[in-house]
Amino acid sequence: MDTTKSDPASPNLPSAPHTRRTVIIGIAAVLLVGTATFACLHAGAIEQKLVRLFGPPQVELQEAYSASVSGPTMDHSTFDSLLKKHVDDDGWVDYAALKEDEAKLDSYLRAIAAAPFDAMGRDEKLALLINGYNASTLKLILDHMPTDSIQDIPEADRWDAVRCDIGGRKLSLNQMEHEQIRPKFAEPRVHFALVCAAVGCPPLRKEAYTASRMEEQLQAQTEYVHQHKTWFTFDPSSNQLELTKLYSWYGGDFEQVAGSVSAFAASYSAELKEALENGTTPQPNWLPYDWKLNSIENKQPR
Repeated sequence: MDTTKSDPASPNLPSAPHTRRTVIIGIAAVLLVGTATFACLHAGAIEQKLVRLFGPPQVELQEAYSASVSGPTMDHSTFDSLLKKHVDDDGWVDYAALKEDEAKLDSYLRAIAAAPFDAMGRDEKLALLINGYNASTLKLILDHMPTDSIQDIPEADRWDAVRCDIGGRKLSLNQMEHEQIRPKFAEPRVHFALVCAAVGCPPLRKEAYTASRMEEQLQAQTEYVHQHKTWFTFDPSSNQLELTKLYSWYGGDFEQVAGSVSAFAASYSAELKEALENGTTPQPNWLPYDWKLNSIENKQPR
C-alpha cells in the first residue's frame, strides 16, 4: 500500500512539511491550471508557482552573523553518540532503540536550551540550530510513538508547536527554519541537513554537525543527496531532470545563490552541468515525496 502523504485538496501538489494551506492551494490549482496562461506551462512550473504563492515563506538569504571563530563553543558529543548508535549509514533510524536512550536525548536538548547562543560565532550558531532542529524532530517522534508518519501527529503538535528551546529562545520547528536559519545564513545546503523524519527527506547523518566541520559536512550531505535517485535524477539522452520537492518548496533560496534550481543542482552533477553549458535548459519535474517514517523498518534503496 502506498502510504505517501499528500494534500487531499491538491493530489498533484503533495504538502511540504511547512505548508498547511491545503484548501487554498487546491482552489488555486484549479483556477490557475484552468487559465490559458497556466495551461501551457510545464506541470513542474505550475506547482512551483503555487508553492511561491502558498508554500513556505520566501526569504532573502543573507549572512547575519560574523564569521569569527571566537566565542563559546557547544559540545555536541551526546547527540553525536546517539546518532552513531541509532542511525545507520543511509540515515535510517532505529526509533525503538532510541526510545531506550531518550533520557540522553532529553539531556542534550536541555544543553541546547542553556547554550550561550548570542555569544557564539556564525558556524557554532548554525551547528546548534541544525542539531537542535534534528534532535527536536527525533524527540517529537518519540513523544508520539507508535506512528507511521510525522504527518500522523496532530497538526497542533507538529511544525508550528512551540516546543523547542534554543539558547533560551522558545521556538517552533518552523520558526527555527524560517526565522532563525534561512534569513540569517546564506546557505541553501541547509535544506539537505534539516531532517523531518520522512523517507523523502534527506538522510539523517549519523553524526552531529559541528562548527569545525560545517563546510565539509554540508558539502558531503549535499553530494549524497545528488547521488541518489530518491532526490535527483538526470538523463542526458532525454534531458529529463527530476529533483526532490525541496527544490520546489525552497526554489527561491537556491535561485538566490545559483540563479536557478537547475544551476544549483548542476554543481553536484557533471552531466547536468555539461548540458547547461551546452545550452540545454531542462525543466525540472518533482520526484514523489514519501512521508513514511524514516525508520529502520521502512529501509529501502535510496
